[in-house]
Amino acid sequence: MNLDSGMRAAGVTVLAREPVLRLDAVGKRFGALVVLDDINLTLRAGEVVSLIGPGGSGRSTLLRCIDQLEPPTSGRVRVGGLSIEAGHPPTRAELSDLRRMVGMVFRSPGLFPHLTVLRNVSLALERVLGRGRVEAEARGLALLERVGLAGRAHHTPSRCSDGEQQRIAIARALAIEPRLMLFDEPTAALDPEPGREVLALMRSLADDGMTMLVATHELQFAETVSDRVVVMAEGRVVEQGASRQVIHDPRSDRARRFLDAVLNR
Repeated sequence: MNLDSGMRAAGVTVLAREPVLRLDAVGKRFGALVVLDDINLTLRAGEVVSLIGPGGSGRSTLLRCIDQLEPPTSGRVRVGGLSIEAGHPPTRAELSDLRRMVGMVFRSPGLFPHLTVLRNVSLALERVLGRGRVEAEARGLALLERVGLAGRAHHTPSRCSDGEQQRIAIARALAIEPRLMLFDEPTAALDPEPGREVLALMRSLADDGMTMLVATHELQFAETVSDRVVVMAEGRVVEQGASRQVIHDPRSDRARRFLDAVLNR
């Protein structure tokens, strides 16, 4: 059962769910260049939110700030019970906690070419969660089954297609049993057919109740899978709301200009 539909059937609204991610006035500068400006956003358990916008809008940087790959220069990032404030670098223990709660998938899979597909997935279980190798590989095989690639377990990544490598990267991110999944344009480098396979897997994760924040140019995915859509431009949130409303009837001029250009309206 979809977690979202199950909760609604039980009379639980989105607003009543536990917050998994909260961004309070998050900003990021590179010297004098403002890349993110006063970003406020909350994701609740089981919610899927898509980030859309023109190139250079700051979506990738925002995801990297959440995962502390790029430390914000202002504001606060909260994931679960962990709060990280700009200007106060997280401790090693806090970073370890964050890595256990957040899985991230990039445009490029970034797999280890000298390891088998199974080791690429199971290694995260050993290093992040401290599992033994036998247990980690059993769990890794189950995850490869989940993404439809158990038959590739003992191959190296070079023997897998680009789309398969991205699905392996998703399995690796899922290995740590994250509370939140971040996706940074996971289909941008893929041809249409493997791109559709990756999107189908992401749709399946959403149906299973995974909390997801997705930077994407795939507007059909954003409309049909996301609970909400956030439009970013010039480092700011210019509109956010229910996915269909934002895509088909944007209220802000900046969001309308972007969507009209993309959809040739």
